[in-house]
Amino acid sequence: MRKYVWEGIGWVGAVFALLAFSLNSLNFISSQSVQYLGMQIFGCLLMALYAASKKAHASWVVNAIFLLMAVIALVRVNMLPS
Repeated sequence: MRKYVWEGIGWVGAVFALLAFSLNSLNFISSQSVQYLGMQIFGCLLMALYAASKKAHASWVVNAIFLLMAVIALVRVNMLPS
C-alpha cells in the first residue's frame, strides 16, 4: 500500500509541475504569478519527496533546486513594489 501512496505523490507532483509549465507556455498565467510559482513549488516538493523515497539522488536534487528557485522567485515577486 505504501508503494502506491508514494507513486501517487510523485504523479500528483508531476501533474502540478506540468500544468504550471503548460499554462505558462500557453500564456494563461505568467511565470512570475503566484499561481505558477505555487504550482511549481508544490509539484517540485512532491516530486523531490517521491525521488528521495526511491533513493533517486539525482532526481531529488534537481527537484530540490527547482523548488528552491521557485521559492526565491515567489519571495522576490512579493517583495517588489506594486
